[in-house]
Amino acid sequence: MARGDVLITPDELDGVLADVDVLDVRWRLGEPAGAGRERYREAHLPGARFLDLEAVLTRHGEPIEGRHPLPDADTLARGLGELGVDGSRPVVVYDEAGSFAASRAWWVLRWAGLDVRVLDGGIGAWAAQNRPLTSGDTEVEAVLLTLTTGQLPTIEADDAAGFDGTLMDARAPERYRGETEPIDPVAGHIPGAANVPVSDFFTADGRLPDPERLAQLLDRPGPLAAYCGSGVSAAQIVLAGASIDRPIALFPGSWSAWSSDPARPIATGDERA
Repeated sequence: MARGDVLITPDELDGVLADVDVLDVRWRLGEPAGAGRERYREAHLPGARFLDLEAVLTRHGEPIEGRHPLPDADTLARGLGELGVDGSRPVVVYDEAGSFAASRAWWVLRWAGLDVRVLDGGIGAWAAQNRPLTSGDTEVEAVLLTLTTGQLPTIEADDAAGFDGTLMDARAPERYRGETEPIDPVAGHIPGAANVPVSDFFTADGRLPDPERLAQLLDRPGPLAAYCGSGVSAAQIVLAGASIDRPIALFPGSWSAWSSDPARPIATGDERA
């Protein structure tokens, strides 16, 4: 897999806009429900439909499953089908600079076998080139869609314990070290994990860094796996790996699942670079 298999530039998208399904996945952790949809209604790419991360790209179960466990195939298929996605055309997803929602959408849709790419730099990169935007909701006819999930590698908590390779913690260094934890029940990290902050996987304008920089960031021994707070931002690291043909497994439950299980050990401080 190469960069062009996971990303699309504004120039490239402009040339195929009528031939792809475009999904706006704007979402920010901690913002009021519906805020992303309101930004979508104010301005979005022509033909784009709003994909609700909380309603379609996750489900809400027991705390031990994490804050954003993966959706079941039927829920995902129904949510995408309501947006007119039938799997016959490529899908392009986008969000805003510095967000992780599009990478989560990319991961979930690839996991379900769909052909999907992320708009590099999101809506900001599109608008910066004075390309057209529209407002309101895009009306489409619902379609039937059948999906088979499990088409990208994942690990579970038992796999993360003593992972044979490099387990990457994508959260901010202070959360990794256990100095603060604003969301989950316990501070710290999975023993043996290396801190690889997801912030390193964005340029200043929200694009993915160049392949040489990504190769440096991911120059780590053994098989790779990634986790974050709840399996959203770590998808950006998986996407980065895919862009340079470096497979990375995702721990969907991530720290929110691990820290909800009192039987799991907790590490603090710095372990290894």
